[in-house]
Amino acid sequence: FGWTPSAADPAAADRPLLDRWILSRLAAVEAEVDAELQRFDATAASRALMDFVTEDVANWYVRQSRSRFYEVDGADHRAAFATLHEVLTVVMRLLAPFAPFVSDWIHRALTGASVHLADFTRAAVTPRDVALEAAMTEVRALSTLGRAAREAAGIKVRQPLLRLVCVAGDADRALLDALVPLLATELNVKSVEFLGSADSLVSLEAKANFRALGKKWGKETPHAAKAVNALNSATLLAFERGETVHVAVGGVSHALDADDLTVVRKASGALVVSQDGTRFAAIDPTLTDALRREGLARELVSRVQRFRKESGLHVSDRITLWVAGPAILHEAVEAHRG
Repeated sequence: FGWTPSAADPAAADRPLLDRWILSRLAAVEAEVDAELQRFDATAASRALMDFVTEDVANWYVRQSRSRFYEVDGADHRAAFATLHEVLTVVMRLLAPFAPFVSDWIHRALTGASVHLADFTRAAVTPRDVALEAAMTEVRALSTLGRAAREAAGIKVRQPLLRLVCVAGDADRALLDALVPLLATELNVKSVEFLGSADSLVSLEAKANFRALGKKWGKETPHAAKAVNALNSATLLAFERGETVHVAVGGVSHALDADDLTVVRKASGALVVSQDGTRFAAIDPTLTDALRREGLARELVSRVQRFRKESGLHVSDRITLWVAGPAILHEAVEAHRG
């Protein structure tokens, strides 16, 4: 697209949060790889680098930035190119001891100079933003849970949904709010809501462990199990917080231990919930006619792009498109013609 590094590129501090996050992660990985090689642990160093390229750069940063790589005039587009250029250049230098030939080829294409004549680490590194990294970790974790909830509901990601309701882990709330557009785009939802706890999302039920209970109640175990299974959500929440919960059966009372029962969470209401520890993500599976039309439009776009690829056409090639189908498809095309 004709981009080259220049003074027109925004400074790192002025770039979007997504760019600042990947540069922070780059600084962390650069320090980690250097430290591992100082300890002569080449395996740990190479794994850290591969995980960064795969998980952080490819599966998150580039995927979230795809729409930013089609122009070079705007500040946002130049920020994306400048950020990716810096990330790839540093990665090639870190990769050089492991893959000297391909890293040199890519580094020359990026900078015009051999990677083996470059410093292994940078003298001036953008300071890490640990709070931003933690917030992005939460967003990515909630994204994974949201996709799991969609899968449980049998709804493709191309189908827009009204809302996502989340309970996040320990992260800066202002940063989480600023990263909401990323989460909404990733999960294709119209709105994202954060709750302080999952109490309104799920109800708790107890599943008694007969073997463990039998050591305490003997012949009264069936009655003890029935009493355990009848415990309400509030009591089970207290139990999970470490508070002592007693069950009395046949005049004998015992405190419950972690082995005595399993706490099962079930979604409350129509929301479909996915959980990982203290994190929760719940989607509203309700589909309105407008959402269905938008989902059809997205599906049509996907089919057309696949058809382009099979026909040897690029996304930048202008085409004329004819669409035929049932009335609902025509409604979707008219509603989302743009």
